[in-house]
Amino acid sequence: MKRRQRLIVVAATSAGAFVTIGLLTSFGSATEGPLAAAFDRLASAVDSVEHGVRERLTGRGRDRDLAWFDQYRQNAAKLNDPDVLLLGAYDDGLPASLGGLVALERRLGTTFPLAQVYTAWGDRPEDQFPLRIATSIWNMGSVPVVTWEPWLAVFDNARHPFLPLREMRDRGGLAAVARGDYDFYVDAWAAAAARFGRPFFLRFAHEMNDPYRYPWGPQHNTKEEFIAAWRHVVERFRRAGAANVIWVWSPHVAHEYWDLYYPGDNYVDWTATGVLNFGPIAYWSRWWTFEEIFGTKYPRLAAFGKPIMIAEFGSLAVGGDRLAWYRDALAALPVHYPRVKALLFFHVAGDRTVTAQNVDWSFDDQPELTKLIGDTLRAFAAPVR
Repeated sequence: MKRRQRLIVVAATSAGAFVTIGLLTSFGSATEGPLAAAFDRLASAVDSVEHGVRERLTGRGRDRDLAWFDQYRQNAAKLNDPDVLLLGAYDDGLPASLGGLVALERRLGTTFPLAQVYTAWGDRPEDQFPLRIATSIWNMGSVPVVTWEPWLAVFDNARHPFLPLREMRDRGGLAAVARGDYDFYVDAWAAAAARFGRPFFLRFAHEMNDPYRYPWGPQHNTKEEFIAAWRHVVERFRRAGAANVIWVWSPHVAHEYWDLYYPGDNYVDWTATGVLNFGPIAYWSRWWTFEEIFGTKYPRLAAFGKPIMIAEFGSLAVGGDRLAWYRDALAALPVHYPRVKALLFFHVAGDRTVTAQNVDWSFDDQPELTKLIGDTLRAFAAPVR
């Protein structure tokens, strides 16, 4: 019987895949733009059907462990004011696959209510609203956290001749967003988000106050231009009926005056920041404790009166006692930082976004650390299931 069930699931999956591939192949390059979005919706629908078939035949899986979370994810208001700490992660297999995230959960002995993906602005298929992975995350019982990065230079001038040349777009780029030059893209995302319909977190233009890392930072834009762009994007989403979006404002609190970039209570649902201990890997870094990175900034973040998300959480192994870093940080969270309502592990083995060398945030090869993290997470006060 089990063999028969597996065959049915495989048949359903294969049929959906063949239909989608056949349609995409028949249209070729014409699937870019609106047709690509249509086929993405088709693929998402196929995924949902496959998930339903699998559940009916084999019983509920991962989402059964998250049954307690349904009361939050089915109610955006409750998701905006949770009375529990919501755990999550970004794994570098995303958005292509959720396999790495599920494997991490198994090693830790927990199931994450939140799953983070990163996507850039642009014309490429991967720059459009991530409907397929968002649907898969939802079908597995979790809520997507989408970090949305406005890389303006990615847009093709041949398609958008009204935009400045690529090398000129970053300077004053957020002012261009605010005056509507990129509404063709923002509106498409907003419409797709509204069609998705379920609550999800949208972490837009994170670390906007960092003058070194991203082109939407203060080296190219003023804080007033950032605020205007943020409000404009939020208003376009509201106009499209995307009331399911939970807006996450995420500055880099290591740089001063980050609080001056706050867009206002009516435009922000959550505040967030990253807590990453780089150790002594670069001239600008040393071994920082959780308290040094986050604790001293917590009162100002909490003063906004919004729930706080630690959107990227982790420590490297070089330069100090990694086991003690995680132990002290996780022990302090529920005691000293009650406004923190979401914690997302940054589980990436090959991070090259800050240094030329690969930086490894994963802890797969440290069984003692994996056990410590898993035991601590399970010891957190959990809702009644």
